[in-house]
Amino acid sequence: MDNKDWRQIMRGLALLTEVGLVIVVSGGIGFGAGYLIDSFFDFDLLFKLSGLIVGLGAGFYSVYKLLMSTFDD
Repeated sequence: MDNKDWRQIMRGLALLTEVGLVIVVSGGIGFGAGYLIDSFFDFDLLFKLSGLIVGLGAGFYSVYKLLMSTFDD
């Protein structure tokens, strides 16, 4: 394998890692915000789930934009 092959492999692994991290962190931030709102208003699960759904939606949208910008190159 030459240097170009290794560079492409590492670039693919970096993209895969970034995709996973973006989804997990976005979902965690949404869940955390929902947890804070639930504890403030003394709800049980309403804002945790809605925050998680919004966070995951934002994460998937960010991944979509990332992949579209990557494949435009």
